[in-house]
Amino acid sequence: MRILLVSDLHVPVRLSTLPNSLLNLLQEADMTIACGDFVDLDTVLTLKTYSRQFHGVHGNMDYADVKEYLPSQTLVQIDSLMIGICHGWGAPHQIRERILSTFKNKPQIVFYGHTHSADDSFVESVRFINPGALCDGSFALVDICVDQLRVNFNRL
Repeated sequence: MRILLVSDLHVPVRLSTLPNSLLNLLQEADMTIACGDFVDLDTVLTLKTYSRQFHGVHGNMDYADVKEYLPSQTLVQIDSLMIGICHGWGAPHQIRERILSTFKNKPQIVFYGHTHSADDSFVESVRFINPGALCDGSFALVDICVDQLRVNFNRL
């Protein structure tokens, strides 16, 4: 399973539209996971339209209609892995710990955003992965096979 992992798109505030190269990646991936700060609902709907399978959460900068459409966090089972998805909030210091405290059932992996910085780290044996900010050209490709996960950070 190949996942396109994105966060912090900020359309139309930081990007006027989604880049064509991203639209191509959406169609090639088995699944798209988006960690918030789309800003407008049209961006969410475009991602869903181009994706084979889509999971997303809203971020702190999203308009009210996005926050009504998407949850603030969710859990997704992929193969044998339980993955939490959450945008994040507040200062970058201890953001992973804050996010982890919001999950009733502790996931094995958490995909998050907010900081605009790529990250692959561990807190309390939970792996945290942040693709960086798409509005700055950063995204990640995540390959999952059974209980193994490999992350490749990329630039548009």
